[in-house]
Amino acid sequence: MLERVRQNVRRLVNQATPRHIHANPFGKALDKPDDIVDELTRNAIRLNPLIKRHIIDGFEGVPGGFRLGWAQLPQTHGHAFSIGLFTDSDHFAQIALADGKARVFAGTDPDMDTQELEPRFVFVKEETLTLADGPRLGHAASRNPKTVRATQGGVVGRMLGGRMMWLASWLKTGSRYTLEQMRANLPANMRFDLEYRDAITIAFFAAYMLPQMNGLLVGFGSGNIFRRLNREAPIGAIRRSIRDTMSARSHGMRASGLEDYFADLMREAHALDTDQGLEAVHGAEPLRLYTSSYSGCYFFAWDSSLPFSAVLCALNIEGNLNRFAAVSSWLERNARIGALPTENTVTRAEAAQIDFALLENPALIALKPDDRFGAILDPNREDGIQAASRLADIAADFRREVAESTKDNVLEGDSGADGGSEWVYRQTMSRLLRSLRLPYRFDVDFRCDLSDGEVAIGFTSAGVSMMPFTRYDVSRRAWIDLTDVERTRMSVDYNLRVGLMMAALSFGADPNVKRVSMHIDSIGLEEAVAEQDSAISELMSEALSAFERIRTGDMRPSGSKAAPKDGDYHGDPARPVTPRTTDISSESIDSDDSAGSDSVGTGDDTVDGQFEDLMKNIDFDEMAFAVPDGHADDDDASMRDDASDKTEYDTYLDDDDDDPMAQLRKNPTVRNLVTVTFTRDEFLKRLDTDGLAHPTATYRMFDAEMDVDGKGALKPIDAAFDLRDSRFSPAGSQEEPELSDIRFDDGTAQLFGCENMMGLSIQRVDLLQRAVGEFHRLAQSDGLESVAKAKQAMDIINSISDPELTELAPQVTSALIDGEDTPDFSFELAQSLDDERLKARDMLFSGDVERAIESAQSTLERMDRIFAENPGVPRYFNSYAERVIYNRMFATEGERTVLIPDNLFYMHMELADLLAQVKGVDAALPHLNAMVRYAPAYPLSHLKLAVQLGRAEDWDPARAACLNALNVALDREDASFAYYRLAYAEWMCDHFDLAAASYIMSEEIAPGRIAMLESELQELIGRAQSQCIPVPTNVQEAIHVLADAGLPVWPNTPVAPLMHQAARVCVDKGMFVPARTLSVAAMRMDYEDHDGADVVQVQFLRSLNN
Repeated sequence: MLERVRQNVRRLVNQATPRHIHANPFGKALDKPDDIVDELTRNAIRLNPLIKRHIIDGFEGVPGGFRLGWAQLPQTHGHAFSIGLFTDSDHFAQIALADGKARVFAGTDPDMDTQELEPRFVFVKEETLTLADGPRLGHAASRNPKTVRATQGGVVGRMLGGRMMWLASWLKTGSRYTLEQMRANLPANMRFDLEYRDAITIAFFAAYMLPQMNGLLVGFGSGNIFRRLNREAPIGAIRRSIRDTMSARSHGMRASGLEDYFADLMREAHALDTDQGLEAVHGAEPLRLYTSSYSGCYFFAWDSSLPFSAVLCALNIEGNLNRFAAVSSWLERNARIGALPTENTVTRAEAAQIDFALLENPALIALKPDDRFGAILDPNREDGIQAASRLADIAADFRREVAESTKDNVLEGDSGADGGSEWVYRQTMSRLLRSLRLPYRFDVDFRCDLSDGEVAIGFTSAGVSMMPFTRYDVSRRAWIDLTDVERTRMSVDYNLRVGLMMAALSFGADPNVKRVSMHIDSIGLEEAVAEQDSAISELMSEALSAFERIRTGDMRPSGSKAAPKDGDYHGDPARPVTPRTTDISSESIDSDDSAGSDSVGTGDDTVDGQFEDLMKNIDFDEMAFAVPDGHADDDDASMRDDASDKTEYDTYLDDDDDDPMAQLRKNPTVRNLVTVTFTRDEFLKRLDTDGLAHPTATYRMFDAEMDVDGKGALKPIDAAFDLRDSRFSPAGSQEEPELSDIRFDDGTAQLFGCENMMGLSIQRVDLLQRAVGEFHRLAQSDGLESVAKAKQAMDIINSISDPELTELAPQVTSALIDGEDTPDFSFELAQSLDDERLKARDMLFSGDVERAIESAQSTLERMDRIFAENPGVPRYFNSYAERVIYNRMFATEGERTVLIPDNLFYMHMELADLLAQVKGVDAALPHLNAMVRYAPAYPLSHLKLAVQLGRAEDWDPARAACLNALNVALDREDASFAYYRLAYAEWMCDHFDLAAASYIMSEEIAPGRIAMLESELQELIGRAQSQCIPVPTNVQEAIHVLADAGLPVWPNTPVAPLMHQAARVCVDKGMFVPARTLSVAAMRMDYEDHDGADVVQVQFLRSLNN
C-alpha cells in the first residue's frame, strides 16, 4: 500500500516537468507585450495539487487577463521558487526564478544554473533599525507602542543598459516583510505583513516587470531624482525627473510629496525656463554638477564664458538642490529612527515645513542628521535648541580623533588630544568647516593663535537673492508669497546663524580658545544686479567661478618664497622647466626687487586687463584655486566627489587670481556686514539656552558691529578687525628661515638636522640680506666693543660661508673696528652669471652654437671653482622640504652648507639639455653630475641624469639614478616617472619581474600620465610569458616584488614619515613659511585616491597664510 502511494506521488511530481524547449518570455514580453499570451500559453505547465503556489490578485496592467504569482516547483528542492503567470489555477508559466538570497533571474527553467547569471532584480540589505510597532508596519497606532528590530533595504532592478536602478524599499520584522516607496498604488494586503515569496513576487511585478513593459520603469521619490542627477547632465536631469513625476501620476501611480516639492523648488529657481543661458549646446550643458564627499552638498562648476545672469540662475538652482537634498536626508533620518514622516508618507506641505525648519535651524543637519534633538513636525520631541551647542561637542570629539590618529607625528609628549596643538586645531577646523552641510555656497577662512586663545573666522554670506519666494503657512494651510522684507530678514538670520555655528565649532575644537572674532561679508550679488554694470558683472563672474574651485581646482605655481623655485614642476624632465630664475635680474640688496635671480616670480596672465586695472595695489591672499587643465571642457556631467575624487592639487600657491576670498576682497561690490568677538563662557552659555533661535539678539549681546536698516537688511560697516591682524597668528609665524633667529630644542634640532631655523635656508639672497642687516645692527649697537662687533660679524660671515660675502669680510671688520657703519653691499656674483647666460643665449640664437657652448662652459667652470675652493659644501635647494630631506639624509656631521646662486644650477641644467641634443650624452654628463652634486635631494636632477644614461644604454647607473629619484620624490608625478624609467632599465637588465612591477607602480601612482606605458607593459608581459617567466600583474603583486628586492615602494619611503612629522612640528612651533611646503609634501604622499590634496587640506594650508 505504501509503495503504491509513493508511485502515485512520483507520477504527480513528474507531471510538473515541462516537455518543451525552455524560452525566455520575460525578455520577449518587454519587446512585444502583445505576443506574450501565445508565448506563455505554450510554456505553461500543469501543477499537481501537492505543489505550493500563490496567485496574487490586485496587479494593474497585466496583459491577457492573466493572474500573477509564484509556485514552489519540485525541481528547486526548496532552495528557490518560480515567479510567473497563471493561465488558470492549475497552469503556470515561469518567467523568472528567485533564489534564497533575494535575487531574481530571468528564465523559464526551474533547474537553471544561476552561478554565471546576473540577477535582473534584487532585494539589497542596507541597515538594521529599531522601530515603533505602528502604522509603518501596517498596525494600528498606539500611545505606547512596543519597539521592534527591523532590517531595512532597497529594491533594485536592472535596466536595459545593464545598470541597476533603485526602485523601492522594504522592511523586515521577524520573518514578515513590508514594501515601501512603491510607485504602484497597491492595497494594504500587498504591502504589509508579507511572507518572503509574496514580497519578492509582488515587488518584482509591481516595481519592475510591469512598469518596464509599459515604459514606466522609474524609481520612487528622491531615489529617482538622485539617480538622474548622478548620471545625467544636471539641467536635463532636473527636467526629466519632474517629467517622471508627472508621467507616474498620469498613469495612476504614486509620487511622493518630496517629488512635488522638488518640482516647486526647481520652478522657483527657474530651472524649467529655457531662456536662462543654461541650455545644452550640441549636447553639452554649460553646468557640471559635483558633490562634496565631506558635506554632501551639491555645487555647480562652469567655465568663464557663462553670462552673469546665468550664473545667478545656477546659484539659485544649486541652493534649491541642496535644500531638497537636506529634506531628503531628514526623511531618511526619520526612517532610520522610526519617526514620521518618511518619504513614503510625506506630503508636499510637510516637505516644505521641514525645509524651512532646516533653514531656521541649520545646526540640525549641519554635520550629520541630528538623531537626538528636534524631530521636525513632532511636537512631542525636543525643539532643536541643543543642536547648536552639540556642534561644540562634535568639534571636541573630532579634535581627539585627529590627535589620536596622528600621535606618531609628535616628537614627544602631548599629542594634542586635550588641546593646545596648532596643527591639530587647524586640521580639525578645516575638516569641520568643509563638512558643514549648508544649502548656499560660501567661502570661509580662519586664523588662530592658541597661545593667546585667539581665533578669527571670515565667511561670505548668502544674499537675499538666494532666499525662498514662497512658504507654506501652517495656520492658513496655504502657500503664501514672501515679501521682500521677509526674504531680507530671512537672509540676515540665516547668515547670523551660520556664524554662530562656526563660532561653536571654533570653541569646541580647543578648550584654550578664549575669543572667536567673526567677520561676515557680502559678495555683492544684489549690488551687481541692481547696478546693472557690465564691468562689475564680469568681476562677479570671476569671483563666483573661483568660489568653489577649492573643491575642483588645481593649485598652480606661485612666486612666494614658500613655494618651490621651479614653479612646482614635476614628472617628465623632457618637458621644459620654467624656473623663476629664468628672468634675468639682479641680486642687489639695496633694490626694492631684491629677490633677484634667486627668487624672481613669473606672473600668471589669467585675468583680463580690465580686471587687473581695477585690482591694482590690492593685498593678495596667498592661496588660489583654478580649474584643472582640460576640465573646463569636460562634457561628463556625472556627479563627482570634491576634491577628494576628481581633483589634483599639483601645487599650493600664493598668486591668488582665482582665490575666492581674494577675488571678493578685490571686488568693488564686496561689503563688510558684521564683525563681532564672542567670549567663550558667555557664548557657550547663550548657545545652551537659546541655540540659534534669536541670532540678532545673540550678536547684540556681544556688542557686534552691525547696522540693520528699517527693512531688516544689514548695511555695510567699517570692519573692526582683519583676519591678517597679527593677533590672529603666532608671533613670528611668517618669518622666513633665512631671516629668523629661532634656535631649536634638542628634539626639533634632531628632526630638522640643524641647530636653528637658519639651517633650513634655501634662499641665498635672503641670507646675504640678513648678513648686511646684521652688520648695520652691530655698527649701531652701543653695548659692544668694536673688537667684539668685528668678532660677531666674522661669526655671521663664517656661518653663511658664502664666497662673495667672505671676500667682503675685511671691509666689514675694518668699518666695525673703526666705529663706522658698514657699507650697503651690492652682490654681483649672480648678476655676472646672468650676464654670461644672456651673452651665451645671444650667441646661440644667432647660430654660433660652438661659441655659445664654449662661453657657457667657461663661465660654469669659473663659478664651480669659486664654490669648490670655498670652505663648505655648495648646495642648491628647490624647496624647504628638500632642505629638510638633505639635512637628514645627506648632510654629514658638522657640515657647513653653502647656498649657491640658483642660476648656477639652472645654467648647468640648460647646458646639459643643449649638449645632449648637440653633442650627445657624454658631453652632457659632467653638467648632469654637477646638478646631482649640487642638488642631491631634488628629484629632477636624478631624473634628467636617468634619461640621458638610458639614452646611452648605461643601464646600471640609470637604474641607480631612478632609485635615487624615488628615495627623495615628494610628488606622485616624479615618483611615477622614476618608476617608468626604472622599469625600462630593469627590463634591459633582464629583470622582468622588477620591470613589470615598476610599470604597474608607475601607472598606479599617476594613472594615464605616460602615454606609452600601457603598451610597453603589455609587450613586456607578452615576452615574459613566452619565456615562462612569472611577472606581477596587479598592484599588490608589484608591491610584494619590489619589497622583496629591497626597492622603494612609494610613498612608503623614509621621506614620508619625515615630511609628516616635520610639517606638524613646523605648524606647532609657529614656523609657517617652511610648514606650507612641508604640509604640501606630506599631503601629496597620502595619495590613496590619487589626489595630492583635498578640500580639507587646502583649507588647512590657507590657515597658514598671512
